[in-house]
Amino acid sequence: MCSDEGEEYEFETPVKPEGKIEAWMNKIDDEMKATLLILTKKGVFHYARTERLQWIKEQIGMIALVGT
Repeated sequence: MCSDEGEEYEFETPVKPEGKIEAWMNKIDDEMKATLLILTKKGVFHYARTERLQWIKEQIGMIALVGT
């Protein structure tokens, strides 16, 4: 996924663009949520183990906001 601000992250499980568009977009939405949940858990885990400024620089904006 890529935001308008240029932040990017890869899905944990790739989603192939196949099938009906409604079903495909629902799969994209579900995988986006699942991946962000995993990234949030990883970010919170590393929050206490990393210097704060370094941690913020390593996270996408959403995770940095949720984690702090």
